[in-house]
Amino acid sequence: MAALLACISLSVITVFIEYVPAAERMENTYYYPLWYSFLIILLIHLAIVIFLTIPLSILTDAISISLAQRFKGGIHPVVSVVAGYVLLAGLSGMLFSIFVYRGDTFLYMGAIRHMSIITVIFACWQFALWAGARWLENLTHTNTQSKTG
Repeated sequence: MAALLACISLSVITVFIEYVPAAERMENTYYYPLWYSFLIILLIHLAIVIFLTIPLSILTDAISISLAQRFKGGIHPVVSVVAGYVLLAGLSGMLFSIFVYRGDTFLYMGAIRHMSIITVIFACWQFALWAGARWLENLTHTNTQSKTG
């Protein structure tokens, strides 16, 4: 769910950043409709998230949990998760550059920046969904206790 929400929100942001108002459009130049640009950008982001971010985030979560359990009290769990997602952003950006730009990773730094933005938005949506689930769980737990008590 977080991956889908990250793709949709990043696509909306990208479409509105690249939108050219009618007053600023050049003559004899075709501009795609807003919905078409959104759909194309959404499909591109979905492919990136499905093939890179989700598999690497599963690996990152497993490593973060392992580090947090191994160093109980030594490393705060938030630090291990943040470090894991920073590594996720860098690794997915480098893999994206290797496969798309044929190994010219540092020549096209835009890919690493783009993957970092996708990872940050993905992590924010994961946290928001986790916090919402905890809030609903506490709310239903409180309601069931007040009805029985």
